[in-house]
Amino acid sequence: MTHEISGARGLRVSKVRLIRDGGEFDEYEFASGMLNILHGVRNSSKSTTLRVIDYCLGDRDNAAKALGAAVADAYVAVSTELRIDGVPYELSRSWSYGRMGKVSVNGEDLSAADFSDWILGALGWPNVHIPLGLNPSTAAELTPLSFRNTLRHFHRNEESWISFAHKEQEFVRRAVISQLLGFARPRATEAQSQFVLAQAKRRLAEAQAVDREVQQSTVQAVTAICESMNLPLVRSTAHVADARREVEAALEAVWHRRQELTNQIRVTRSASADSETPAGYDPSLTTLYSQVTRDLRQATDQVAALEHLHEEHVRSANTVNGEIGRMKRLITSVGIFDALPVRLCPACEQDIDPARHHADTACYVCYQDVDDDKRQRRAQVEIRSLKSELDDLDEVVSHTLADLTAVRAMQEDLQAKQVDLAHQLNAERTAQLAPFVAALEELAAQIARLEHKLTAFPAIEAIFQRRDQAREALKVAEQAVDALDNDASAPLISGAKPTDRCSAFADRMNGFLAEFRGDPWVDHDVSVRDSDLTFYVGTRPWDQALGAEAKVLFFLAYSYATLFLEHDLDDECAFPGLLLLDNPYQQGINENVVRRVLRTLAQAASETGTQVISTQALTPPADPKTIRVLSMPRAYAAP
Repeated sequence: MTHEISGARGLRVSKVRLIRDGGEFDEYEFASGMLNILHGVRNSSKSTTLRVIDYCLGDRDNAAKALGAAVADAYVAVSTELRIDGVPYELSRSWSYGRMGKVSVNGEDLSAADFSDWILGALGWPNVHIPLGLNPSTAAELTPLSFRNTLRHFHRNEESWISFAHKEQEFVRRAVISQLLGFARPRATEAQSQFVLAQAKRRLAEAQAVDREVQQSTVQAVTAICESMNLPLVRSTAHVADARREVEAALEAVWHRRQELTNQIRVTRSASADSETPAGYDPSLTTLYSQVTRDLRQATDQVAALEHLHEEHVRSANTVNGEIGRMKRLITSVGIFDALPVRLCPACEQDIDPARHHADTACYVCYQDVDDDKRQRRAQVEIRSLKSELDDLDEVVSHTLADLTAVRAMQEDLQAKQVDLAHQLNAERTAQLAPFVAALEELAAQIARLEHKLTAFPAIEAIFQRRDQAREALKVAEQAVDALDNDASAPLISGAKPTDRCSAFADRMNGFLAEFRGDPWVDHDVSVRDSDLTFYVGTRPWDQALGAEAKVLFFLAYSYATLFLEHDLDDECAFPGLLLLDNPYQQGINENVVRRVLRTLAQAASETGTQVISTQALTPPADPKTIRVLSMPRAYAAP
């Protein structure tokens, strides 16, 4: 199965540029249809250049980790110019703030996830999701098969010379190889169908478990409620509705009976009020109770009036006592001031001698006649008058207090009579209502029991609703599984069968290895089992059949075969068109063997129009037609 080679499919790197802060840059150009060898001493940026290409192709690490601290310190950005299916693009990465996690495609920044989707679309490769694990039936979720998963199979760095990709999980390896060989889409569709079916079966199992638990718990819970509430055992929501109607009817009947009793009591009380001598009732009690109540009200009013009058009389007596005290203070002050001589004239303010000559009946200040001082006598008269008034008030207060005491005693007596009469009236009324009390109490108890039963029905309905929901969920899960089982047809595979594709790829590897059979390669052919994409050497898996040197040669053959995917297969394959080899001198493999391999790869690139970029410190093989050597002038300090 061969096809005409267009030379345009896949990736081709044109330039790699490392940009400094001032705008200066280091630039390396690469040719297509050739082997490009980055040659230089150790730490001369050979591997760094490959890492720049890898970094521009969506590496999620920061610049220091992806390219090394020395490169991250020396430069501020990197870019890679390449062609995808013949269309030119510039991919750039900057470690300036806010752009470190972005890949710029022709000036448009994309996140790592968006970049993977974009480049898969640009390459025309399947953008599929695969189960997260080897067994789709036990996988917990689906995960995207990203571009970088496949990139690791054609960018062979120093850590991946004895494995398909460094620390690659087996389910990813199988998906990548199926993508390279052109049947990732049907394989992913089949795996997704198995995953979805397994998920549906797990949901069905969960629904079955829930349904069993709910069915059992429903019977137990409803039975317990019905027994505790003395309800008939119900089995469905229809039975619940019937039982509810029965309880509501019984409750309505009890309420009706209670209303009838209430009406009878009202009639009985009305008859007692209208009749002059109802049976078992003394009408004089009511009359006497009314009279006592009126007398008590009058006594209460008298007590209030006498208390107010007593307070007023006491207040008046206190006022009179105050006036008497004031008069006594007046008499005292007159006596005190009479003994004080005047020594200063109030008119001219001249000193006056109290002993100067004057008539005995005249004032020694103004020499006018002086009468006897009558102020004290008038004060004494006023005091006697006030004391007489105080005596009268004391007598009135005493009489008022006596009247108040008598009225209070009468009030207490009337209150006692009123309480006694009230007890007698209540006793007679109780005797009248006694025939109805027991019936009313029984009806109240019946109402409480029936209302309590009604409260059980919402709980029972909720239990049945949960049972119905579980049964409905089970039915939906069963239908989903049935639908998936009916749709579980084998996915259509375009072009050659997976078996033929695996055989073509293995044949291409064996054609490469034939030149090295016996030394360092073993005397067995490579084969690929299409079911799990395990590579065999002879009858044993490759990793068990090969030593370290042979493993390096095995992966060189694997890389070689990817250059012919477009030629050997069809457009369904994920054709990289690019091969990145970081120092193939690994695991002590002979230098001459590597030189022969490089010439073979160069010839393959020339034949297929693909591109191989390799690094090495040893002298590269010379073939100007198929090999282009780029001397790396810049050396970095060893990390």
